[in-house]
Amino acid sequence: MGVGAGGPKNTCGLPVTGPTWTKDCSGLGKEGETCLQSDFGGEYESKDFNLFLKERGIQSQTSLPHIHQQNSRAERFNRTLMDKIQALHLDTCLPPSWWEFAAITAIHLYNCTPIHRLQWWTPYKLINNEVPSIGHLRVFGCGAYVHVPAEVRKDKLSSRSELIIFLGYPDGVKGYLFMQLPYNTLFKGTTAIFDEEMMLKCSKVVKR
Repeated sequence: MGVGAGGPKNTCGLPVTGPTWTKDCSGLGKEGETCLQSDFGGEYESKDFNLFLKERGIQSQTSLPHIHQQNSRAERFNRTLMDKIQALHLDTCLPPSWWEFAAITAIHLYNCTPIHRLQWWTPYKLINNEVPSIGHLRVFGCGAYVHVPAEVRKDKLSSRSELIIFLGYPDGVKGYLFMQLPYNTLFKGTTAIFDEEMMLKCSKVVKR
């Protein structure tokens, strides 16, 4: 299934304590699932979610504390995901406090990647029944000359674009997420020219 980022999530990538997962996971159990395996962290111990599983004949099982091999597939995936996050983060020379942007981007890329155990479907297609578009993908952490709307410019003589850092794809927005320097201000925009070989946080930066 797809992977979500943020707080506690269920297998459809939505909060287990919210009311919206009931509709989005309505198909759970119809494909023959009989058991939901998770760790002992408690993210899946919501009373409403347990009732949701019981109504569909799905048993919730947890691994014992500190016995990671009982949750082997999830632990292996966590290792794979952390390797992707580390690679994205180190390659761009970003500060350690910016790791969350690498994590969200790694999850976004995973959900758009064909998976062998899904018969080479992507998690996105499995959930949404359509092939994901990848035309929007850019190199994480690269520099981008982003269009600055007239409404937020200081005056009419201010530059119409700004060189800032690309940090990923914000949820629910048809655009990109950037970080403005030097005050580390997040900025969302749709129009940008990306220099995918320029990493602004690295010691040697060649601006073209």
